Amino acid sequence: MEHIRNFYSTILKSSHPLTLSVHLAGKAVPIVFYILGSIFFSFTAQFITIVLLLACDFYITKNISGRKLVQLRWWYDSTGVSGKTLTFESHKQYPPSTIPINAIDSKLFWWSIYLTPIVWIVFAIMCILRLKLFYLVLVLVGICLTGINAYGFRQCNSWEPTTDSNTAENDSWFQLPSIPGLDNLGAIAQVSSFFQRST
Repeated sequence: MEHIRNFYSTILKSSHPLTLSVHLAGKAVPIVFYILGSIFFSFTAQFITIVLLLACDFYITKNISGRKLVQLRWWYDSTGVSGKTLTFESHKQYPPSTIPINAIDSKLFWWSIYLTPIVWIVFAIMCILRLKLFYLVLVLVGICLTGINAYGFRQCNSWEPTTDSNTAENDSWFQLPSIPGLDNLGAIAQVSSFFQRST
C-alpha cells in the first residue's frame, strides 16, 4: 500500500499528471492483458484486444505523450518529398520555452519507452521455449510497435537541429519501405488505361 501511495505522489509531481498516467497505463494494460487475458477470453479475443491496445499506445505515445512529456516528436514521411524517411521535431530547435521538461515526466517516459520492448522480448523468448507459435506472433506485434516508438524517440532525442544529422539518421539500417503517393497511383492508372485502349 505504501508503494502505491509513493507512486501516486510521484505522479502528482508531474507537470502533466493525466498525460503521464495515460502513457504509463498504455504501456501496462497490454502487458497485463497478455498475462491474464487467457483466463477470461479466447485466444482470438485476446489477440484482437491486445493488438488494438498496442496500436492505441503507439498512437498516444508518438503523437501526445511524447510531445507533452519530453517535447519530442517524430513521424514517418511516406511521400518522400523531403528525401528523408523519418522526420524529427525537438524542443532543441525552438527558443527555450517557459515550461521546462519536468524531471519526473522525463524519467518515467524514458523508463517506460525502453522497458516495454524488453518485456515483450522476454515474452517472445518464453513463447519460443514453450513452442507457443500463435502467441509468438502476438508478441512480435508488441515488439515491433513498442520497438519502433523507442527507436524513433531515441533518434529524435539525439537529433541536433544545427547539424544535418536528420538526414544522416535516415541513412541508417532502420528504413521503412516507401509507399507510393496517390499521384503515382494515378499515373499507374493512366498507363494501364492506355494499354487497355490500344488492345
